[in-house]
Amino acid sequence: MGFIGLPAAGVNSPAAKVETATATATVTNTVTATVPGPTEDSSTSASASTSPAVRWSGPLLISGDFNLDSVPPGGVLPTDGDIELSQISDGQEAVLRSDRANLAVVPQGESPDAARCAVLAQTQGQRLADLPVAAGGKLCLVTNEGRSALVTVTAVHPQAQNVSVDVRVWQKTD
Repeated sequence: MGFIGLPAAGVNSPAAKVETATATATVTNTVTATVPGPTEDSSTSASASTSPAVRWSGPLLISGDFNLDSVPPGGVLPTDGDIELSQISDGQEAVLRSDRANLAVVPQGESPDAARCAVLAQTQGQRLADLPVAAGGKLCLVTNEGRSALVTVTAVHPQAQNVSVDVRVWQKTD
């Protein structure tokens, strides 16, 4: 009978408190694992707070060259714009190019801020290259006057030979 009492005594023994301490340590480890999430959010908030203000943001219908430095962005004479619809390939992709700016494809799932767009344009951008972009695709560039811009293709219209885009142009940084 003493054997049957031992487990009951073990539940109320200091060993049971050690198990509780171990469970607390596990919770502490879980909290520690969660800490990097807010740190990333904090750095994102910090970069967002230091990011320049948005100069202009909205939808555009592009069928030729567009100057993204004007407010609102507007069509210009050929080869004077920051971005140009070169053609529509296979009815599914807008082929965009620039004679003045480096265009960089944004990695899928990324929503860059002004600084990240500038880095992408400077390090991975291409000038005078035709970049096919399907609906949902994004491009970063730095305009002729030095403003970061994000262009998101929202729809391709093969019959009309134009493309709908959402554009965000940030103020210049000094």
